[in-house]
Amino acid sequence: MMKQDTVRFFDKGAFAMMLLLALAGILLIYSAGHSTGETHYLKQVAWLGVSLLAFFAVFSFKSEFVFRNALAAYLVLLAVLALQIVVGATVARTRSWFRLGGIGLQFSEFVKVPLAACLAKLLAQAESLDPRAFLRTLALIFAPVALIILQPDMGVSFILCGFVPLVLLLKKARPALLLALALLLAGGAFLGWHGLLKPYQKERIVSFLDPVRYKDSSGYHIIQSRIAVGSGGLTGKGFMQGSQSRYQFLPARHTDFIISVIGEEFGFLGVSLLFFIFFVLFYRHLRFNFQNDEEFYFVYLFNGLILFQFLVNVSMAIGLFPVLGITLPFVSYGGSSLLSLFIGEAVIFRIKINEYLT
Repeated sequence: MMKQDTVRFFDKGAFAMMLLLALAGILLIYSAGHSTGETHYLKQVAWLGVSLLAFFAVFSFKSEFVFRNALAAYLVLLAVLALQIVVGATVARTRSWFRLGGIGLQFSEFVKVPLAACLAKLLAQAESLDPRAFLRTLALIFAPVALIILQPDMGVSFILCGFVPLVLLLKKARPALLLALALLLAGGAFLGWHGLLKPYQKERIVSFLDPVRYKDSSGYHIIQSRIAVGSGGLTGKGFMQGSQSRYQFLPARHTDFIISVIGEEFGFLGVSLLFFIFFVLFYRHLRFNFQNDEEFYFVYLFNGLILFQFLVNVSMAIGLFPVLGITLPFVSYGGSSLLSLFIGEAVIFRIKINEYLT
């Protein structure tokens, strides 16, 4: 009976949207690299298979098991991140990878799930977001952020910082706490700019304000991305017909700027369809009855982080945000990212059927 209930109440619509995004990503990755014979799409197919296996494996666990072991998983990943700084493989100037045979794993991506679960437990236990509870949440968030910055990987570290405004919104923080956070961020930004960021990272941050000035370096990405998106018009040039991708003018077209490929090949309508699919996925994830506060906070935190990453990636592609190496969830090339998202979604799908299995 329980197996029948699991199949019956499994959210097939949301799963279809998630799978549609991943499959669309594979087609776009193929289109972005077909002119040069790149095989990233084949690796993404393999990673999707691994992600689906992981999804159903995690889905089989009760959500209580996930929350009970979240802190242990979080601490193990902190240790792995610290180890990566010393012995990790260097890719694109960052030590954020472990190479196992021919497979690269970016463990910073996997922090998202246990961190969201730990934050959910903490928020569920706190009656209000008082200074003590808030400092505990900041400690949970900034421990992995600090280790990832040391790699240095500005993209993933920035996305993890997205948990901070989500916590403030979900717990309705007091104005005094918001003021204290603003001062803390201002001080952190000052220290980071003058002590942590390398010259090329600073240039990336300021180049989006005037990309033409940096057209031969970091501004080049933004200029080419805008050209790709703008040239697509209403309906686009057609699948595999994007000149910016085909002639390799568009950098990182299979990762950070894959939405520019969508804009060029499928136009405004294609981008609008992508937005609609994400909207349906989020909508279906938020319209059910939560059994407890931990479930509520996890669903909103994890989905909120995906939405945050989605908005930052889109803003980055059209020049409204600095280029920080942030991918489009489910769609961009990246096995570790896809796997971590499917694991987190598996927890959410399990939470959604809990009321029917108890």
